[in-house]
Amino acid sequence: MIYFLNNDIPDKKAVPKALQNIFGIGKKNSSKLCKFLGLSEKILVKYLSPEMKNKIIAYVEINIKNGEELKQVLNKRKEHQIKIKCYKGQRARFRLPRRGQRTHTNARTAKTLN
Repeated sequence: MIYFLNNDIPDKKAVPKALQNIFGIGKKNSSKLCKFLGLSEKILVKYLSPEMKNKIIAYVEINIKNGEELKQVLNKRKEHQIKIKCYKGQRARFRLPRRGQRTHTNARTAKTLN
């Protein structure tokens, strides 16, 4: 395990897969990062040089919102939707699913997450 951008990243995984463990970096952002830095998508994290790790950190900090910053943005968006009383905001206020899922039997996850 390597401590990388406030997350533990497994060193035996390929770089794009390992970067997906960071909140806010998905498949698309990780592959775009590898193409930008000229990394092979099959290289393992443990084989990265320290300077390449620093380049990855710098790129992520400048170009991608992640971690606590992203969580704050999402929370502000949810609060704004509740404030303006739009449909999604009202669903969030009552702890119901917001994207059209059924509520007759399957609303337990949404109720526990909100």
